[in-house]
Amino acid sequence: MVPITLGMAPWVVMLPTALLLLTTLATAPSSATASALQAPVQKEKGADAIVVPLVSYNSDLGFTYGGVAGAYLYAPGYVPYRHAIAIQAMFTSRGQQNHYLRYDGPRLIGPMRLELRLEYRRELLSPFYGAGNVSAQDFRGNENQERFNYKKGSPGAWMRLRGRPLGESHPLQVYAGYAWRYTEVSPFESSMLSELKPVGIEGGPTGQVSAGVMWDTRDNESDPVRGGVEELSVRVSGTATGSRYQYGGITLSEKRFWQFGSRVVLAQRLTLDALFGEVPFFEWVNTGGVSVSEGIGGMSSVRGIERNRFAGNVKAFSNTELRVRAFDFQLFGAPVYTGGVAFVDVGRVWHPGVTDGPWWMLHPGVGAGLRVARRAAVVRFDWAMSPETLRHRVYINFGHMF
Repeated sequence: MVPITLGMAPWVVMLPTALLLLTTLATAPSSATASALQAPVQKEKGADAIVVPLVSYNSDLGFTYGGVAGAYLYAPGYVPYRHAIAIQAMFTSRGQQNHYLRYDGPRLIGPMRLELRLEYRRELLSPFYGAGNVSAQDFRGNENQERFNYKKGSPGAWMRLRGRPLGESHPLQVYAGYAWRYTEVSPFESSMLSELKPVGIEGGPTGQVSAGVMWDTRDNESDPVRGGVEELSVRVSGTATGSRYQYGGITLSEKRFWQFGSRVVLAQRLTLDALFGEVPFFEWVNTGGVSVSEGIGGMSSVRGIERNRFAGNVKAFSNTELRVRAFDFQLFGAPVYTGGVAFVDVGRVWHPGVTDGPWWMLHPGVGAGLRVARRAAVVRFDWAMSPETLRHRVYINFGHMF
């Protein structure tokens, strides 16, 4: 997912932005900027094309600008489309670039879904606070310090095959894929990275083979109110996969949704990710699975904490949301609903060879937000605070957190 985020801006700025985004979505595919690949209406033939601008501000990345475009080809018997291509160009004032070209063929090889992606990422200030659950004791909230950053460039590509071996209506899904990335690492002279010199400071290629299984009983993938999805995935990197580093990982994830009445949903996610072997430091923050997360810290793991504030070979985090659907209205002939959410996030890391603190030392984030949804397109506004530091953050992006 490629989120649009807004940091530290007042709510009066965010509300007009939501109306602009929903107006764009009125003629765009569902969750357009989240994946730029899902079409809003099932068709039997023909084509669609959309272009969506990306303009926002984020306290982690600075001003964000660019655009994403998608094209969709339909044919009888292919759901939701036969082919889809998306392209994104994204820049931020803090020196990050995220560009990609993506293909999606839901039934390209028999019943199997093929996904391909070419991408280039660049960060002039990529966060690094060291390893473990109590890292960087001298950090006081200034994310622009060279001490807690390094320069990173990472061109790469991945492919994945997904399918339902027991039928389209069966909850069992399986997938397998391969990813390759070349990471360029340029530490600042005064940085913690130069001081600690962890595995991976030389950069280099990481080729990764992955596989996983999912049991998906959600009533709706984009905006579920009932059911859940359990996922187990493994990933392996080594000489045979084109990697400079020899390591592996396993991810366990559980998402559940309970509906109370017609307007209240309790949503819960639990994630455990463990890495082992010669793990490069730039992989410490990543999880595996179909939907990857970063952290601990940031919009995809524990909101209210600085992005990737805590990193290590083993990560665990929990996200609990109480979602309330307030009222509905029509926009351009399609139903739109607005609502609110209250949430509690909590996470922890473990890393060999460092002090991680007592077992009960968790890093929490608490907050509340608004939701505006049209069909499968969900715009979310989240305010979050870290009870540990009392620092807070505001995010705008597309799609539920999970």
